[in-house]
Amino acid sequence: MERELLILAAVFLAAAFSSCSGERGRGTGNAGPSGAGYLAAERHKSPESDVFLRIKREVDAIRLVDTHEHLITEKFWLTQEPDFFWWFQQPWFPQYSGADLVSAGLPEDDLQFIIDKKNPLVERWERVAPYWPVIKFTGFGQALRIAARDIYGIPDIDENTWQELSKRIAESKKAGFYNKVLHDMAGIDLVILDQIVLADPFLSGGPPERTVMVKRFDYTFIELNREVVDSISKEYGMSIKNLDDLLAALDKAFQELVSKGYYVGLKCAQAYDRVIYYENVPKAQAEKLFAEIFKRDLTREERKPLEDFMLHQVAERAGRYDLPFQIHTGIQAGPGNVVTNSKPTHLLNLFQQYPRTKFVLFHGSFPYMGELTVLAKNYPNVYLDMCWLPIISPTVTKEWLHKWLETVPVNKIMAFGGDYQFPEGTYAHSVIARQVVAETLAEKVEAGYLTEEEAVWIARRLLRENAIELFRLERFL
Repeated sequence: MERELLILAAVFLAAAFSSCSGERGRGTGNAGPSGAGYLAAERHKSPESDVFLRIKREVDAIRLVDTHEHLITEKFWLTQEPDFFWWFQQPWFPQYSGADLVSAGLPEDDLQFIIDKKNPLVERWERVAPYWPVIKFTGFGQALRIAARDIYGIPDIDENTWQELSKRIAESKKAGFYNKVLHDMAGIDLVILDQIVLADPFLSGGPPERTVMVKRFDYTFIELNREVVDSISKEYGMSIKNLDDLLAALDKAFQELVSKGYYVGLKCAQAYDRVIYYENVPKAQAEKLFAEIFKRDLTREERKPLEDFMLHQVAERAGRYDLPFQIHTGIQAGPGNVVTNSKPTHLLNLFQQYPRTKFVLFHGSFPYMGELTVLAKNYPNVYLDMCWLPIISPTVTKEWLHKWLETVPVNKIMAFGGDYQFPEGTYAHSVIARQVVAETLAEKVEAGYLTEEEAVWIARRLLRENAIELFRLERFL
């Protein structure tokens, strides 16, 4: 208890940590073979130092390991009907700029209207048009503008260009598009896929080339009801009548993950549904609740102790099988979520109880970056992943990358995970992430904190080598 109180006290000190990001000059360099810098910077150039230019060239040459994506396979994408409005909300999952439209005042029914292909394109644009000018400057909006510019040759998205952009997006639906955008333009060598959306039939035999996967147990072994138990019984060919049977099935699930070879970790995103504090529930209590689900549907509150018990079981096995455990912390996509559910300090007891398990905390825990700083600094088994953060706010990402480089061992920080479902978004995110890393490291060099050689070495760790080391990815490269 004393240790936890000391850590929590340090959290408040971290919140007062002064920014050392220095001048916020933004360059326009290249991202990968054919990209450009921030869209805003392209229009309002600030002076670029020789140090920045040299570091940016080195950063752009790094082949990325992308730690987090929701991309559907290209084969599945070829069965869809992408257009401009696909970028706001796909039929089964809201995209980030779509959420910004709703935040700006777009009725949620109108968001559904714009993705319905039965509706005329012009009418769909009419719903977007009042809100696009006020959300185009967010990180999410900038990503779409970068994608339009670099991939489709559309200098900006407005009432004069959206139709041509939509036409070019539809015409891009050809085999090889993913390779062009992700491998050639974004410079991504390997993607870690968290496949959560509409069942992708082309994943049944394993992921596509240059892709590995993480496994979620959120909606199977953790969030249990009678129907889920029956599904587990069928999948693993086991009769499950009590908690011991369920744990035996969980063991079999882990053994199958390892035997398949392409699973490199686990993922939990329960922060979207509940607080991520998982009590250490006695097995006897969990057994009683498990027996109860065969009799009736439990409420979420009633089921929580059983979920907590099963999450602990998954976390322990993650360490036993050496599968890093990615956990969503901080901001959630879309309106109406309870951000306080996702504070990373809710997870303290897991870090302490399972020292063999490597916990990878996502999204910089925005807006709880101070808490994450203390956790990643003080716990050898806690890692920091900046996935999604650069497009939430490039400036915030720079500010905290400065601080993380001063507080957290550099081998525990990963700087890029695209976190998109369409490849154009991943490309644009890679442009922004490279720019953030280059600017931050150049400022550190100019301040005398690093040498140029050290800065380039760190960039390679952040964008590639740390992920390879943590997830043991050498065999896939």
